[in-house]
Amino acid sequence: MPGVRTPSGPCDGSALTAPGAASKRAATSLARRAVSVPPGSAACPGAGPGILSTTRAHPFAAAFSAGSLTRSSAARYIAPSMPSDEVIREQLEEAAAHGARPAKAQAALAQVPRLFDELAALEGELTRATADAEATLQAAARHLVSAGGKRIRPTVTLLACGACGGDMAAAAPFGVAAELTHSATLLHDDVIDDGPLRRGLPASRVIWGNTVSVLAGDWLLTRSLEIVAAHPAARRALPALLATMRRLVEGEVKQLSLRGGFRATERDYLEVIQGKTASLFGWACSAGGWAAGVEGDGPVALGRFGEGIGTAFQLVDDALDYAADPAKLGKRLGADLVEGKATLPLIRALVAEPALRDRLAPIADGADPTDDLCLEVIAAVKRTGGVEAARALARQHTGEALAALDHVPDGPHRRALAEAAVVLTERAF
Repeated sequence: MPGVRTPSGPCDGSALTAPGAASKRAATSLARRAVSVPPGSAACPGAGPGILSTTRAHPFAAAFSAGSLTRSSAARYIAPSMPSDEVIREQLEEAAAHGARPAKAQAALAQVPRLFDELAALEGELTRATADAEATLQAAARHLVSAGGKRIRPTVTLLACGACGGDMAAAAPFGVAAELTHSATLLHDDVIDDGPLRRGLPASRVIWGNTVSVLAGDWLLTRSLEIVAAHPAARRALPALLATMRRLVEGEVKQLSLRGGFRATERDYLEVIQGKTASLFGWACSAGGWAAGVEGDGPVALGRFGEGIGTAFQLVDDALDYAADPAKLGKRLGADLVEGKATLPLIRALVAEPALRDRLAPIADGADPTDDLCLEVIAAVKRTGGVEAARALARQHTGEALAALDHVPDGPHRRALAEAAVVLTERAF
């Protein structure tokens, strides 16, 4: 993208935008910039478990780091089929165990009738949602969706519907729309960021090219709108989803305008994550209420809850980029730094130590950061309390989200939403 610096660091895929262009330079960069990854670990393994993570470490990482990947060979690593309901149950329980209070989280999930069954059925709906797509678009879209992910957005949509007294099955179309919209943003992000990996597999852009990846994302957005337009609660949900998509785009554009200069303020940063992340969480939660046939205070409160946990989720994600165990996180530390993104931990460090900005000048000018510089900045962020600041702000937003749930009837679904908020905020990877 003209005028926008794209990263060429640990997971650079800029040379993979044409068929057969497996860049040894990118592969070397991938290997040498795996900051703090223990010897023998893959430089860019699959993402760690989440609420519903289905990602695992993948041999693609080895092929890429060896410089032997072409688009035709990448096709061998296309995502497997959707997970079974048994796998989903195991992943939910495993994810709950990673929270701050695993016993409560697991108990809360177990108390929700048919949650696992409804999530398993939703996986099938995600596949059927792309059944009528043109073959290439279908392949590119299903490659990403079938690779798994946390499935947080559809999970909270179902729980929100149940919390409002509705049948969770009525909210499944909205859960599908939320996940397809999220997937569309990932397809677009990988093109913007030249990302070679997504969920431990080659990104769709690596296999089918940037043009197909963008168009597949566009197709998923239109499919999401079609699904919502056909729902009985479309009168409320469709205008809200259109407004959410606008916020998603505006958040991305703002982030691009700030990339590389490390001049973003805390207000800039919060505007970005509230647009790019929190907005869709908010819609997903409100949509659950609308699917239950509820209007007024309930869906409004659920929307505030969703925006709160979405903001907290991104704050924790950005804190983990500087402080997690890389082997558990599923990527090397400092990924945001390499991509020229000033997230809250770094913004706080720059305020505490203004001289650090001079050390970042080469990155702002377009140079690749060295390993030593990455480690120096990570140390500065930890030393100045940037990680703790992001965690503390995440807890504040989670507290506001939980307060919003006071306007939702008590029951197993609401309690599961509350526990999910805590798990997302206190996770270690």
